[in-house]
Amino acid sequence: MLLPANRQASDVGGNIFMKLLTLVSILLFLEGCKTTIKTFDTSDKDKIGVHSNKFRGTIFKSSYPKDKLFISGADSINRFTPTNEDIQLAETILKQQIEKLNNPRVNQFHKKQYVDKNLNKYFRQYVGFINDKGDKVIHINFYWDKYTLLDRLHGYDDERREYTSDFVLTLDGGSHYWNVNVNLTTNKLERLEVNGLA
Repeated sequence: MLLPANRQASDVGGNIFMKLLTLVSILLFLEGCKTTIKTFDTSDKDKIGVHSNKFRGTIFKSSYPKDKLFISGADSINRFTPTNEDIQLAETILKQQIEKLNNPRVNQFHKKQYVDKNLNKYFRQYVGFINDKGDKVIHINFYWDKYTLLDRLHGYDDERREYTSDFVLTLDGGSHYWNVNVNLTTNKLERLEVNGLA
């Protein structure tokens, strides 16, 4: 049985409308998942605050004293101050490559400890430096930022998660403390180090 021409046109128009509506919904969903990063001045002239809809952290300016930085494999003399765009790129590379780089999952003994599954649960410290090849690299320190009230009652907390906190080298602590280098020149994630347990 043939449908009238106006009915066929109505069905085609309805299908196109539904496809467009679905596409718009998907785009809005993806935009909502996007990490929006904002930077702001802090009370410390050597530090810039970072806030997003998913995490927070600190950028250490190139003026931050080099003798307070403890980064293995980094020439802390040749540094730069990461921009908002640099942090956005570093976070994008991190999200795209961390799962692969984190295999095998060293010092992570069950799924709740996998750093690649908990990226938004860490406070970050960002340090920009130029490596010996001339590449721009951002070193990121990660500190667990989701201590519960029960954790705090048991004495588990870390007060170094402030925008003005100094750069800290942490030993032990398992997957609550880890670091990685993001090479902005080559778009590669490098030198993942997850702390061991004491």
